[in-house]
Amino acid sequence: MPASEFLMKRSLTAAVATLALLGCGPVLAGYLPSAKGMLPPAPPLPAFYDWSGVYLGAQAGYGWGSDRFAPVTAFGRVPLGPRAQTSPSGAFGGGHLGFNHQFGQLVFGVEADIETMNARTRYEDAALVMRQRQDWQGSVRGRLGYALDRYMVYVSAGAAFTRFEHAFSSPLTGLSETAKVSRTGWTVGAGLNHAVTENVILGLDYRYTDYGRFDQAGRGPFFGIAAEHEPSSHAMRASIAYKF
Repeated sequence: MPASEFLMKRSLTAAVATLALLGCGPVLAGYLPSAKGMLPPAPPLPAFYDWSGVYLGAQAGYGWGSDRFAPVTAFGRVPLGPRAQTSPSGAFGGGHLGFNHQFGQLVFGVEADIETMNARTRYEDAALVMRQRQDWQGSVRGRLGYALDRYMVYVSAGAAFTRFEHAFSSPLTGLSETAKVSRTGWTVGAGLNHAVTENVILGLDYRYTDYGRFDQAGRGPFFGIAAEHEPSSHAMRASIAYKF
């Protein structure tokens, strides 16, 4: 066979084989494992915790503070004794209700609470004995938080409410009188929440409360005498809540 004819047949054979492979390519591709099929599917990313919603809970804690006390005349405010500072303190417990709405990592909310307490203090000199008790307190506060998945740090501020009961007595005359006064003040604080589950939230909170300066004037045997008060308090509380 001439060399030219041999080379022509060899070229034709190679061309036919190439065309055959090209035609069978799509068919063979169906039988070859793909890289995508060989790898396991990627697990879904965990969803971040959503703090939005209504929650209801209970809290307990301990408060301590000061009351700058001074006896004065009800008219003219003439001092009747030295200015003193008492330190009321006591445990408390109660419930709270709130609502949060989350925008990105920022959490805006409002919360109201009410607590029973057992704060007591006493002032005494040669002419006057004053006992003060505080049996309940409450507040309505706005909250601004920063969410780190299931943890949230926050600050809060708002209005505080309470009632003081003062009992006055005189060792010299044996006279006594009891008076009650309701007060509205302001409160600020900061805290940390942790979502243990989708619904259960634990919390730790610090708060400072100030009820301003006011006079508790005598109405009975101590008419004409007033006690100037300037109470403020610090409090630490732990809480548990259920988010609906």
